[in-house]
Amino acid sequence: MRKVILIAAGALLMCSAQAQFKPEGGSFCMEVQFRPLGQVIQSEPIGSDALGIGGVSVKYFFTPKLELRGDLVFGFWSDKDKNPVPSGGIGVESVSKNSSSAFGLNLGLNYHFNGTERISPYVGALVGFGLFNEKTKTDNLFHVDGDYQSWKTGGIGAQVVVATGFNWYIVNGLYIGAEVGLGFQFTKELKSETKSSIGGVSNTTTIDPTASACQINFLAVPALRLGWKF
Repeated sequence: MRKVILIAAGALLMCSAQAQFKPEGGSFCMEVQFRPLGQVIQSEPIGSDALGIGGVSVKYFFTPKLELRGDLVFGFWSDKDKNPVPSGGIGVESVSKNSSSAFGLNLGLNYHFNGTERISPYVGALVGFGLFNEKTKTDNLFHVDGDYQSWKTGGIGAQVVVATGFNWYIVNGLYIGAEVGLGFQFTKELKSETKSSIGGVSNTTTIDPTASACQINFLAVPALRLGWKF
């Protein structure tokens, strides 16, 4: 009888320890993400070339195992190239500026397995929507003061993803995690516009593409995820 009581007490302590780390029904979690290499399928707005993509995720646990998630993700990249006048040449320094940005929203459900006291593995499904744009402009084109050329484009995308991952609870209410996914993507490029001013003559060209693309991708790129349980 004493042995049975001790086993029951040990099981109760184990359940209490798990409850201390893992979310219970009605719990909220907030998560920040940083992906130094970008290109992670379940959270990247499709079509983005932006590096250092990151985001914020909010999660609600209906039960300790069933989680509703919403991800707001974004990325931005820019650079500037200077092209000095060649030795012995004439004119002024030309400068090229390039930038791209991306924003997206993912909604989905995750199901968590028992795992261990601190590790919570899960599988899930997500539906995502995103948009992106790219811009480039060169001032003092061909080293001629005042001449320039610029170009910009954008696009939209949607995706359906099956994902798997885990959360590791470091201390009560704080965890890190990782995730990979297999998804189906649809993308459509929107119109692009080119403007130029050469020798005082301005010109604008607009192209409205009709092409779109569908593809299945598997991307497993390192991601840093840090979350808090409320």
